[in-house]
Amino acid sequence: MKSRKKGKFIIYVSLAVTFLLWLLSKNLPTEITAQPLVAICQITALLGTILFVWSMLLSTRLDFLENLFGGLDKIYKIHRKVSEIGFVLIILHPLTLALSSPEIGATYFFPVHTKAGVNLGVYSFWVFVTIILITLLVRNLKIPYHIWKQTHKFLNLAMALALVHVVTIQSDTSSFEPLGIWMKVLTGLGVASGLYMTFFYNKAGPRYEYEIVEIKRYGDIHDVFLKPIKHKLPYKLAQYVYVSFISEGISKETHPYCIMSLPQEDILRFSIKELGDYTKKLGKLKVGDKAIVHGPYGHLSEKFVETDKDSVFIAGGIGIAPFVSMFKQASINNSRAKVTLFYCTKYKKEASFEDELIQIAAANDNLKYYNQCSREINGGHLSIEQITSCAPNTQNTNIYLCGPTKMMEDMATKLIKAGFNKQNIILENFEML
Repeated sequence: MKSRKKGKFIIYVSLAVTFLLWLLSKNLPTEITAQPLVAICQITALLGTILFVWSMLLSTRLDFLENLFGGLDKIYKIHRKVSEIGFVLIILHPLTLALSSPEIGATYFFPVHTKAGVNLGVYSFWVFVTIILITLLVRNLKIPYHIWKQTHKFLNLAMALALVHVVTIQSDTSSFEPLGIWMKVLTGLGVASGLYMTFFYNKAGPRYEYEIVEIKRYGDIHDVFLKPIKHKLPYKLAQYVYVSFISEGISKETHPYCIMSLPQEDILRFSIKELGDYTKKLGKLKVGDKAIVHGPYGHLSEKFVETDKDSVFIAGGIGIAPFVSMFKQASINNSRAKVTLFYCTKYKKEASFEDELIQIAAANDNLKYYNQCSREINGGHLSIEQITSCAPNTQNTNIYLCGPTKMMEDMATKLIKAGFNKQNIILENFEML
């Protein structure tokens, strides 16, 4: 079973176990059929809570989870899905409860109950709702990333309130011990995950101290070089890390950057494009500034390192970053397999590192580099015909994609239709990070 499917399978199993334990908590089937709205209220609360536990757990960046789901970008995609579905289920919980008791229905949305455990559930509900609404606003109104990130710390509070709610109320979780233990353990795991990311990840997680030794600037691109202060970060080809720069005038929030240097090199290299409020401030970085590096993460280069198949790299925009190091490593290894790099940009002037890539390709006849400009005269979007002309062996060529999500998804669909093996198409969705 592929790693990504293993992770999804475990999520499905956790939901199935929850549903089964809930069924076993009923003495007779009529307990469900006699009050269907109450039954829906109960199961949506249980399943919604389990999904939010997964949402918290998937945000921890733990190695075993990355291996289970096939990469951190895959994890964050699933994280978003389980959060969205969990939110819908959590909303259904008080809604169906209110519909089951119309005379007091509206009170289920407010902390006006005599039992503290019920009120805690209401508080937890509104914290969840507030965080989800802020997340939606971030997408649509472009609220600054650091504000959105701070609000997610309140998920710890929501999970803690939900845990106490589950423990204290009179329900199936209190009357049927196996279900109660199951929910307490998993909800506690969600709380622990949130506490780890909020209070311990920056200190106890994979953490390395670096110092900036050189900065090169090309328009809105910052090429940053750093040396280790104590221990060198152990990483694989084309992995990425989360970096917090310690520099006057720049916030200490962490952001993901691809490592463009090679694993055997002591110096770390990041290429950072000015895309938002934070990255536009990186012009203030200077030699001597410190950086905290967390990681590494990513699986993009695994097949490239492990096999000797022909390879095609397709990069869009800043998605070129991982391919610079992979292209360079192929040259150093004197690759006998053919490696073709297509760098897709709108205009020629946007092709960062082109001189470097041309120089790398010139050192090995098996390496080819092309800059595909969609808006230049005689340009256009990269076509399948261009790819197959360089990689005619469609069943035995690995295709690597990194760039805007839509570009990668559209290209992957076209490649499969052209006869390329789906298992040999590897995507890294940097936008999800």
